[in-house]
Amino acid sequence: MVPGPVLISLRSRIALAYAALIVLCVGALSFYLLEMGQGSYLSTLREGVEGQARLVAVAVRPYLVDHRPAAEVDALAKRLGSETGVRITIIDAEGVVLGDSEHDPLTMENHGQRPEVQAALRDGVGESERLSATVGYDMLYVAVPIADGGRLLGAARAALPLSEVRQTAEGIARTFALAGLAATLLAVFLGLAIARTVTGPVEELTDAAARLAEGELDRRVGAYYPDEVGRLARVFDLMASRLQATIESVSSERDTLAAVLSAMEDGILIVDRGGTVLRSNRAAARFLSAEAPLEGRSFVEVLRDHELSGVIQGCLQRGAAESGVAEVGPASRYIRVVATPLRGKQEGALALLQDLTEVRRAETVRRDFVANVSHELRTPLASLKALVETLEDGAIDEPEVARDFLSKMHAEVDGLAQMVSELLELSRIESGRVALSIRAEEVGPMLRRAAGRLAAQADRAGVGLSVEIPDGLPMVAADSERMGQVLINLLHNAIKFTPPGGRVHLSARQDGDRVLVSVSDTGVGIAAEDLPRIFERFYKADRSRSGGGTGLGLAIARHLVEGHGGRIWVESQEGKGSTFSFSLPVAVGQDGLGT
Repeated sequence: MVPGPVLISLRSRIALAYAALIVLCVGALSFYLLEMGQGSYLSTLREGVEGQARLVAVAVRPYLVDHRPAAEVDALAKRLGSETGVRITIIDAEGVVLGDSEHDPLTMENHGQRPEVQAALRDGVGESERLSATVGYDMLYVAVPIADGGRLLGAARAALPLSEVRQTAEGIARTFALAGLAATLLAVFLGLAIARTVTGPVEELTDAAARLAEGELDRRVGAYYPDEVGRLARVFDLMASRLQATIESVSSERDTLAAVLSAMEDGILIVDRGGTVLRSNRAAARFLSAEAPLEGRSFVEVLRDHELSGVIQGCLQRGAAESGVAEVGPASRYIRVVATPLRGKQEGALALLQDLTEVRRAETVRRDFVANVSHELRTPLASLKALVETLEDGAIDEPEVARDFLSKMHAEVDGLAQMVSELLELSRIESGRVALSIRAEEVGPMLRRAAGRLAAQADRAGVGLSVEIPDGLPMVAADSERMGQVLINLLHNAIKFTPPGGRVHLSARQDGDRVLVSVSDTGVGIAAEDLPRIFERFYKADRSRSGGGTGLGLAIARHLVEGHGGRIWVESQEGKGSTFSFSLPVAVGQDGLGT
């Protein structure tokens, strides 16, 4: 989900706001109605009590006018109090209590100073709420004057206990409170319902946005309400569709770019303005012998060469293309870097790394080839020229000398013809125009035939030649004639460079699905610096320059062995001899291999 704290949901806020508004309104209305109801009740109650007091005043007036005994007045008060349900007190103009519906007037103190009595005699009606000294609890007193033709005879007072009034008021308050609570609960329920109706589409839209943010690019809202939220949902779905199309397009381009970068033979480094590698491909790591990943590291740390680093640094500083070549790594690889500035939002540089090692090696081979061909041609041609000039100077007139010179000229021409033949042979082999007649062949007869052809040469050179072939050796897939050519070449070289008294050993053994053939000698050996190039055309170690030959035999042997699906290599120590070995695949169906 989309991160971020959500303390109160929109639905809750709407519901709470709606409920708070209704509760506030209901509370205010309830308080107003309660106050108004209690005020109306108390006003009505006071009016009723006042009316009771006036009725008492009318009833008791004849008694006071006729000066009847106080006992009759008290009896009237008790009868009226019993009938009305309120406390009745009759007081004369001096404040003396003449009658009371609940107490003996003789035991009651003078009421002339009671506030309600004074207000009644003064203003025509008096009212008071206070603790009654007689009954011991709060009472509501209402008093009216008793008059006869403008003469004040006394006051009639009616009273009710305030506890009854308060109980009634509390009952009214409870009724309003219960009604307010019910209205509040109804308001909360309605608020939640309304909030759910309002926020439901918003929650659907929020959920769709969250899932879209999590990568569900096909997520859509779908439900369009006929309001602003529905319009927002339609716009959101349109945005999601366009976003999905854009991301899919970008992803496709990114995958294509990644595939191109991965398949490129050249290395790629993209660095920012600060020199940090933002992107690279496997070729770059391979060229630089660096541990992947290169991203996030400084290009100086990755390149580990001040010349290559200087090219990229110059490009970043000057904002122009730079290039350079350096020899890097323990393997002495020649790396060319071309740095091009990147502009726009992502400023930096794009560095193209090209491995020129093979190109340099090919250039070296080409130069050596030209030099070797020139050397190999110059010697016989110079000899031929010298012989011809000698003949022209008069040697042709001497039959014996002329025949000797012609014989030498034939030898030089034969050497040139052999060189041309071997060059043509090597050219055909390298171009694949030589068809190999590969079939199942026994290894023993091939090795013995080759050794037999060179046995006489070994004898003349005073070199021992031996052959070792173990029993049960499987047949190999080979062109026997071409393999004979390889063996003759290797044995010839071994005999030629082995001093008299030395030995040449030809052997074979099985190694898995291969048969390894080796030619070992105890000759002069090959210098370590010459070993990597010994199979190149015309390449000769310095020790063999005087040994004759064209320098093409080992190159031809290498191409022939590789044409059989094998491999040829040499192990040698200068002064101790050499071992040339090559492998051939076991013929299908031999030694449990193949079908």
